[in-house]
Amino acid sequence: MGAQPLAGSSWSGRGRRWLPLFCGALAVRLLYWAFVHPGWIPDSDADQYVQLARNLAGGRGFSLQYPQLEVHPTAFRPPLYPALLAPGAWLAGDALWPARLLQAVIGSGTAVLAGVLAARVGGRRAGVIATALVAVYPPLLANDTVTLTEPLGLGLVLAALLLVDDERWVAAGLAGGLLLLTRPNAYLAIAVLAVWAARTIGWRRGLGLAAVAGLVLVPWLVRNQIQVGTWKSTTSDGFTMSAVYGLPAQRVGHFIDPTEAPEYHDDHHILARFDEAEWNDMLMDEAIEAVKANPGYVGDVLWENVGGYFELAPSLNTYPEVSDGRHMGFRRATLPLFWVVTIIGVTGIVTHRRHRLIQVTALLTAQFTVLSLLLVAPPRLRGPFDVMCCIGAGLALSHLWAVVGGRTVVSDVTMVTTEGDSVRTMRS
Repeated sequence: MGAQPLAGSSWSGRGRRWLPLFCGALAVRLLYWAFVHPGWIPDSDADQYVQLARNLAGGRGFSLQYPQLEVHPTAFRPPLYPALLAPGAWLAGDALWPARLLQAVIGSGTAVLAGVLAARVGGRRAGVIATALVAVYPPLLANDTVTLTEPLGLGLVLAALLLVDDERWVAAGLAGGLLLLTRPNAYLAIAVLAVWAARTIGWRRGLGLAAVAGLVLVPWLVRNQIQVGTWKSTTSDGFTMSAVYGLPAQRVGHFIDPTEAPEYHDDHHILARFDEAEWNDMLMDEAIEAVKANPGYVGDVLWENVGGYFELAPSLNTYPEVSDGRHMGFRRATLPLFWVVTIIGVTGIVTHRRHRLIQVTALLTAQFTVLSLLLVAPPRLRGPFDVMCCIGAGLALSHLWAVVGGRTVVSDVTMVTTEGDSVRTMRS
C-alpha cells in the first residue's frame, strides 16, 4: 500500500500554518515596490508581456506588434502569464499596479513553496529559514514586482515537485503543463519529474504525469498551427539562437538583437518578419549553420555566461539588469549577499545530498542552469539556482542551530509502519 497523507495534512490545512510567512514575504515585496523601485516602467520582455495582456483584455486575442509593424497573432511569448495579467489590464487599463501586485503575490507563494520543500528535508525550522531567505533575497526580490515570468515558473516547478512527493501525479502533471505554458524550454524538467514519479510511485503514474502535462499544452499548439502556422510552442527560439550564435553576434562577440542590428535590415530578413513562423525557422537555421562553421564559439559563450551568472564578472550584468528593470544602486549594495547565500546554500545541499527531494531539485536546477549558460544568462534567469541556494542555506542554518542547541533535526516527512502499511505524516 502506498504512502498516504494522514487526516488534516491537506495542502489547505498545511497552508494555514504557512500563511504568516506568506504575508511577511508579501510585505517585503510591497516595501521594495514602494521604496526601492516605485517608478518602474516595463521594457523589452517585461513590456511584451504587458502588451500581450492589454491586447487580450481589449479583445484582440493573443497578439503583439513585435517583431512586425502591426499587431498580429503571435506565439513569440508563452501564453499563461499574459493570461493572468489580462484581468488586471481589463479592470485598470494602462495602470501597472495590478500586474505588479499579482507578481508580488506569486513571488510570495514561491517563497512559501521553497520553505515547504526545505521543511520536508530538514524540519520546520529549516522551512521557516528558507522561506525567510527567499522572501528577502535581493536577486529574487528584484523579479517579484516586475512583469517577468520567472516567479511563476519557479512556483510551478516547486508545486510539481511537492505534488509528486505527495503522490498526486495528476495534479503534478497539471502543474507541469502550466509550466510548459510559462517556460516553453521546460520539456527536460517535465521529463525529470516524470522519471522521478516513475521511480517513486510507479512507471504508469510517471507516464501519466507526462501525458497530463502534454494534454495541457496541446490546445496552445493547435492554436499556434491555426493562427501562426507552426506546431511549435513559441516562435522565439530562432531569435535567441541567432542573437547568441548568429554570424553577426560572433563577429562582435556578444548578444545582438536580430530586429535592431543593421546586419538584419536587409529585405530578406525584414520581409520574413511578416511570417513569424518562417522568420523563426530562418533565424534558427542561420544560427545552426554559424555554430557548425565555428563550434568553438559555444565555449566562448559558455565561459562568458559563467562569469555573469555566478557574478564573477558583475559588469557583464549591467545591461541585462537595466533592461530587466532592476534598481542598479540596490543591486550594487546587496551583491555581496549573493556570495554569502550561495556558499552557505551549497554547503547545505551537499550535506543533505542523499535526500531524494534534494537530488531531484538539484537535477532540475542543473538543467535550467546549463540551458542558461549555453544561451543567455542574465541574473533574472538564475532564479532556480538562487532558490536552491536559499533552500540549502535554510537546511545548513537549521542544522547549525540544532548542533549549537544540542538538538536533533527531524524531517517534516517521516514514514511510520503499522501492520505492514506505510503511512506518511505531514507537518509542513
